Amino acid sequence: MFKESFYKWLIKQKKRNDPIGDLARDVPRPPRDPSTGGEAPKGHAGYYQWVGHLMDNHACDGAFRALDEAYSLYVKECWVSSNDEGSNS
Repeated sequence: MFKESFYKWLIKQKKRNDPIGDLARDVPRPPRDPSTGGEAPKGHAGYYQWVGHLMDNHACDGAFRALDEAYSLYVKECWVSSNDEGSNS
């Protein structure tokens, strides 16, 4: 289980000066071609939904690499196992 959605986590990365920050700044923009692409996945969308979103919006290779890096970091920072939830009691 994650503490927050990838979308919320990613939006918080906008000030980064790296490809993850670039991706975060690009996510809220409208799709290049509304007939094929759509808005970014929200809620608890998984990695493959994000890959599909980038594909639908004809993202460059760098965006896919940034997604890989960002999602790996997101998992490290936001994953909460069911065992961790009860450890405070």
